[in-house]
Amino acid sequence: MHLKQSRRCVACRQSKLQNEMIRLTKINNQILIDEKNKLGGRGAYVCKNDDCIKLAIKKKLFNRAFKMNVDNSIYDQLGVYEQNN
Repeated sequence: MHLKQSRRCVACRQSKLQNEMIRLTKINNQILIDEKNKLGGRGAYVCKNDDCIKLAIKKKLFNRAFKMNVDNSIYDQLGVYEQNN
């Protein structure tokens, strides 16, 4: 039996189902956007809505979630994701 997992958004702090969120993962001190939620490693989530993505980018909230400086290119990729959806 497969249970649907809920995760907490780094921006709004609300819990939602994984498929309603974007997952970023930290593997060997490298941050990747995990679009299919299949990669291993430490994960952090943001809602797929524009307000949460903008807040995560503006305040660089993934820096805190991963306890390291996340490269600006990752935040740029999130910005592109936000514009396309």
